[in-house]
Amino acid sequence: MKLHEKKIKSAEIPTASMADIAFLLLIFFMVTTVFANEVGLQIMLPEKGEEVKVKSENIQRIYVEEKGELRLNGEPVSQDQLVDEVKKILAENKDAIFSIKTHPRAQYEYMINALDKLRLANAERYSLAPSSEE
Repeated sequence: MKLHEKKIKSAEIPTASMADIAFLLLIFFMVTTVFANEVGLQIMLPEKGEEVKVKSENIQRIYVEEKGELRLNGEPVSQDQLVDEVKKILAENKDAIFSIKTHPRAQYEYMINALDKLRLANAERYSLAPSSEE
């Protein structure tokens, strides 16, 4: 009597539709993903070529140092005091313009904090002065 040998079948995963599944997943994630739109700084810039003469007594200088310390017209001032000082200056001179100059190696966050303090004090006229290597 002759015994038939059993053929051992190996288990296979059908891969014919694998590409279809990958593309469907790709489309699904592209459609359902929410992209965040960063607003950035809301600063109104003057028109090109527009030049305005400003009296030097109207310019108030704020310097942001490397470690985040602030100076208002050369005098050291804390973050909390800046709001009160700016309000005092605006009460005395409504045409005051605040010029913010940041140390080249200072963190970006320090300049943004100074801008936020100006906005808290309702200062609408300010400029960002370019900083030079020191």
